[in-house]
Amino acid sequence: MNNFTKTLCSGLILAGLSACGPLNQDGLGTTFLNAGRSLTGIGADDAPATPAISPAVANAAPGDVLLVKIIARDAVAPMTKVAQNGRNITWISPGQVTMAFEDGILVGTRGLDDDLMGVDPIGVRAALNAGGGTAQRRQSFLTSEDQIATRDLTCDITRVGREDVQIIGGARTATKFEEDCKGPALEFKNTYWLAGGEIIRSRQAVSAGVGFIQADQL
Repeated sequence: MNNFTKTLCSGLILAGLSACGPLNQDGLGTTFLNAGRSLTGIGADDAPATPAISPAVANAAPGDVLLVKIIARDAVAPMTKVAQNGRNITWISPGQVTMAFEDGILVGTRGLDDDLMGVDPIGVRAALNAGGGTAQRRQSFLTSEDQIATRDLTCDITRVGREDVQIIGGARTATKFEEDCKGPALEFKNTYWLAGGEIIRSRQAVSAGVGFIQADQL
């Protein structure tokens, strides 16, 4: 990334999540687990930090704001709900990045360098509700050649234990789960914190170029 692009990206990030960030020159050959560690400087077991943002954001529209951080970029933005179809919700940032979640599971992004084009998270939420289990995922990505690449993964969901989570509005006690996904050319580990049957915080993989997001439900 040249100096002009770095300056442009910095300006856009200040306005919210934007379409600037690291590109993965090797496509999807690098695993998310290793990419996440190299991009963020933290391992999968490190406790996520609480993003700093005014409580007025959450109070303005309780339940209609998702606080998202792209960890590799240290960029945080409140995303607002723009569409909902049952348990499928699409959110948009001030920088016009959109993210779609199905029952709290990230299933797509638009507006990032290396988008997650689609996810079929077969059994992921059911395993979370059951306290653990095995699920299948089919992930689709847009490569640097503007081609759709699809990867099939097997994911083991395990219950880690109870944990206090500091979010906007105060601390909540949640149950932490880890989803360890592996496939022939891709692997990553997602983390979820559930309280009252809802995912109140998650750390989920987007793509090798973007890394991980942290999403807090306000």
